[in-house]
Amino acid sequence: MLKIEEFSKLSHLTVKTLRFYEKEGLLISENVDEWTGYRYYDKSQLEDAAIIKSYRQLGLTIDET
Repeated sequence: MLKIEEFSKLSHLTVKTLRFYEKEGLLISENVDEWTGYRYYDKSQLEDAAIIKSYRQLGLTIDET
């Protein structure tokens, strides 16, 4: 499992963007620590992050992705 900061670096998405995507239901973290609130992502989610990033770069809205 990767902390949000690590996932951010590997996916080339900001932490702020990852939190926004989770809020919008696009990319939900695999686990959230109930004590700290830290979000954890699985490495397999990097592919989903890349797809979402590609769609956004093409100009698609959140609703369209």
